[in-house]
Amino acid sequence: MRTKYLFSLLLLVTALRAAWVMTHEVVPAEAYYWACSHRLAAGYFDGPAGTAFLVRAFGENFELARLFWPVLGFFCSCTAWLFVRRIYDAAVAGWCVVFLNLLPVFNTASVVAGPLMPAMVSVLAGLVFARVAWEGAKWAWLGAGVFFGIALLFRYEAILVPAGVVAAALFSDRHRTPADIFGLLAMVICSFVALLPALLWNAALEWIPVAGGTWKTAWEFHPVPLLESLGNFAMAFSVPVFVAVVIALCFLVRNARRHGRAVFILAACAPAWIWAFYILLRGGDAVPAGLFGIVPLAAFAVSALRKNTLALAIGGLVAVVALLTSGYSLAVSGQASWKSVAGYIRDSARDLPASEGGGFFIAEDANLAAVLGFYLPGEGNYPPVFVPESPDLSSQFGLWPSYADFIESDRVTDEYFQEQKGVNPFIGRNAIFLGRDLPQTIKGAFQDVQPLRKITTPDGREFTIFICLGYQTLPL
Repeated sequence: MRTKYLFSLLLLVTALRAAWVMTHEVVPAEAYYWACSHRLAAGYFDGPAGTAFLVRAFGENFELARLFWPVLGFFCSCTAWLFVRRIYDAAVAGWCVVFLNLLPVFNTASVVAGPLMPAMVSVLAGLVFARVAWEGAKWAWLGAGVFFGIALLFRYEAILVPAGVVAAALFSDRHRTPADIFGLLAMVICSFVALLPALLWNAALEWIPVAGGTWKTAWEFHPVPLLESLGNFAMAFSVPVFVAVVIALCFLVRNARRHGRAVFILAACAPAWIWAFYILLRGGDAVPAGLFGIVPLAAFAVSALRKNTLALAIGGLVAVVALLTSGYSLAVSGQASWKSVAGYIRDSARDLPASEGGGFFIAEDANLAAVLGFYLPGEGNYPPVFVPESPDLSSQFGLWPSYADFIESDRVTDEYFQEQKGVNPFIGRNAIFLGRDLPQTIKGAFQDVQPLRKITTPDGREFTIFICLGYQTLPL
């Protein structure tokens, strides 16, 4: 494929993605980062703080911020081309870029604001510099470290790529020179500096956001989460791509025993795919790790397939299936309106009896609260929509001001309990709760809770709107 035709196609695809963004509303995942951008921190429950800061860089114009993601998709395709071109040739690089743009997960990440696309661009740029350093220009190790560090501002899994490159270089006699050692050390330092704020933030919270269990549970595998994880992974990459990945990894390991080029490719993708397979077995989200390892592996596969007509035909079928899956997933994600759901919630508040301070809103989970809060007005320093109070710290909303919090005050609200030197401005107020079920933390915190009506959200889930009267805090 000629380079000028490829980049013309990329510009066209970028324009189509930008048009898609402009004609589709904000989805819950994007609304969550919008909420985080208004409460900046060194880290978040879903990962480092890079996405929130990037969204905040566009100020209050979230529509402009969303349009930046198709541009990032274009940059990602360009860096993928540069990386593969550095290892093979322009033809292999072109077909790798086409394959990348057919992946459902890549198309989704190019139109939905989130951490995957900026992290992917930075990882590929880091690999370009790492390959230059691998070929002899030792100064490029520092450039690789800078870009890998930027990637780590968005996703923790990005550490797998430089870790593989460092390990491969240290095991190679050719790259144990003082210049290489200092360059690799600079790359490690850049990665550590990028991770330090998030690590300190997690340490202050006793590692609750990243723990996800104990050492014992890290080796426990259950069939139901595994099947769900495999299903999500197959939707992100398509089933044929998943099968092709396993086959390509086997051939890559074999070739790495004989060819230095295959060693670098294996170093760039193997740790990411090993981690992805482990997370799949644990029933977690393996998509980010798989995405970070897909381009080097695709470069190896395309280079091998272009000499085999039957293999090319199979690869074409894989691309078609991936394209169809991508189109389906994008169509489903934008088929209804979250704004109308927020309108139903706002209208339901009219059925609340009058109370001092007015009513407030509660949603079942963080993403639902974020997307409803995007369309509903806030109250002072509080989020527009809360999540139910909980003794467990399970989301970023648990760190933000809540309707369950007491604020400092010298006023004594209970003459029999004068040790309490704070007041809760939400005591006695009424609320609207949106959820599939009624949790005990809602039922026990209000004097009366009654279902009002059922609604279906854009993602196809059925929720009930509950009227909650007389907030009184949860009993001890």
